[in-house]
Amino acid sequence: MIRALAVLAGLTMVAGVAVQAAPAPIRIGITTILSGPMADRGQSEQYGAQLALDSINEAGGVLGRPVEAYYADNACNPEIGVPAAKRLIEEEHVAVLIGALCTPVTHAIMPLVAQAKVPLVIATSAGQDFVDASGVGGNDYLFKTIPSEVDVARALMRFLTAQNVKAVAIVAGSDPFPHANAVAMATAAQDAGIRVTGEETLDKTTTDFGAVIDKLEAGAPDRVVAILGPYTGAFFKAYEASGWNVPLTGRIDFAAAFGAVSPQFKNSAALAAMTGITVFTADQQTPGVQEFVAAYRAHYGLAPTQRSFFVYEATLLVADAIRRAGSDTPAAIHEALKTTTMPSRLGGTYAPDAHNHAHTPMQILGLREGRPTVIATE
Repeated sequence: MIRALAVLAGLTMVAGVAVQAAPAPIRIGITTILSGPMADRGQSEQYGAQLALDSINEAGGVLGRPVEAYYADNACNPEIGVPAAKRLIEEEHVAVLIGALCTPVTHAIMPLVAQAKVPLVIATSAGQDFVDASGVGGNDYLFKTIPSEVDVARALMRFLTAQNVKAVAIVAGSDPFPHANAVAMATAAQDAGIRVTGEETLDKTTTDFGAVIDKLEAGAPDRVVAILGPYTGAFFKAYEASGWNVPLTGRIDFAAAFGAVSPQFKNSAALAAMTGITVFTADQQTPGVQEFVAAYRAHYGLAPTQRSFFVYEATLLVADAIRRAGSDTPAAIHEALKTTTMPSRLGGTYAPDAHNHAHTPMQILGLREGRPTVIATE
């Protein structure tokens, strides 16, 4: 009878001595890609989440309890991702989800979280459509922390306006991500009073990249905004061959671009004036980002990706919400997320707008001594 009372009081008997039972962990759910050809992306999210959990738990956890992540492999397939997320909610009893990396899965689980009234922090699905569907007039259980293509486009156009750019041409791949960015860039340019002189699309049928560049050049833009994706190498080879030196900007893969051109062209005036925009770079020389980068490298021997960074901060955001709410119930976390002002290592805070969307600053990259370097923040 005495032992039973001790257990009921949260105590166990070890060698006749009453010992306080370990508190139950706070459960958070993470849905990501853990199998298939894109599993490395999900692994980078796991690494970011675990780095955050290590720092949280080493500091004593939240509400005196450790925080534990429960993972679901969505395989970037809604038919797998929906039941996997449902399992996290109904069987693992997680109070909040982070995910889902794969855009189709994120779309598919949106009704599920609304029905279950469990908040979903969208840390890596970048589309503006998630913003439009969230918060006021939509699904109030969605919170988007990563910038959308509209955020990126507006930030780039602010930078170009400050550079006195009056006209741009836009070239982009036809896949959903570059296409959505191209549409956002055109709209943001027009809103900023920058004239769009031409828009070109690249796809698998594009073989004459020189002809594409000729069309862009015909409009005499001040800059070419490029979102090239898998066409980066072919485009840059044609750009070098054309002799045209109007500077490029946009969402540019600098490594792929450099790998496609000659050593002489790397040092040319055309590439020296090239800029790009990114939502995260490990090269950002601010104390918060460099502290994160150093910790990530120390743990995993790798440079962090934007996915690992935004899941890292999303995990901290969830822990902060639970701490402020004084509870790990879904309803309490939901309300706390709506009122957060947690700072980001990128600058600014995660304070949400009416659509439960945060607006962290973005980095403008330029070349300094042949290396991409953050030259401005927007």
